[in-house]
Amino acid sequence: MTLKDKSAIVTGAGRGIGRAIALKLAEEGADIVIVDIDMENANRVVSEIRTLHREAIAVRADVTKREDVNQMAKTVLDKFGKIDILVNNAGGSARERNALFHESAEEIWDWVIALNLKGTLLCTRAVINHMIQRGSGKIINLGSVSGMIGQYKIVDYCAAKGGVIAFTKALAKEVSPLGINVNCVSPGGIQTAATGWFSEEELVEKKKLSYLKRLGTPDEVANTVAFLASDGSSYITGQNIPICGGRNLGI
Repeated sequence: MTLKDKSAIVTGAGRGIGRAIALKLAEEGADIVIVDIDMENANRVVSEIRTLHREAIAVRADVTKREDVNQMAKTVLDKFGKIDILVNNAGGSARERNALFHESAEEIWDWVIALNLKGTLLCTRAVINHMIQRGSGKIINLGSVSGMIGQYKIVDYCAAKGGVIAFTKALAKEVSPLGINVNCVSPGGIQTAATGWFSEEELVEKKKLSYLKRLGTPDEVANTVAFLASDGSSYITGQNIPICGGRNLGI
């Protein structure tokens, strides 16, 4: 599996799963664009990638804003001349403001849906014509097992991630005949900084939801993304791959 001399955009890559994806793609030979609103973290990841002897740049962009995203795509093309891979990783729930739906607030829905679903659409729209013109490209979206099976107190997040999964399937039908593979990975129960919100008791319960009886790692997500970005996945498109220790299987 090699991505030698490919150029890849990874959104929300300043930390967590996005950082792991960016580093893995660089290890496989790609040049990386780190897209984030936190430039301190983004630049730190750029430095890590350069130790792997690959080129990397950090671009500040809010994925919910069309102007930011379009400028990001222009910056990438000016720097690398092409976009081979787009990983729509930026996303998240409202965390401390998560609530039962009947107690939830519209402004929180708007934020969650914009970050997870609209951001994925905007970033894809910004690069898709370029990929169509070249007749090639790999788009990997980050869904969530929550968008597949639903989850307590994050109805808005589940709805948004379910939308990302459906978007992946629909877009694949449009652009796969044009040489572009579109796939989705859906993590669940991954050990990141976000799990720091949970108590030890809650983490024990989350581990029980996996048939492997543990949390996953960002690297385990990154490995699958790198495969989907490579030529090894050339006959895979429109698919959603859960990375959740079997949590999607139910009881």
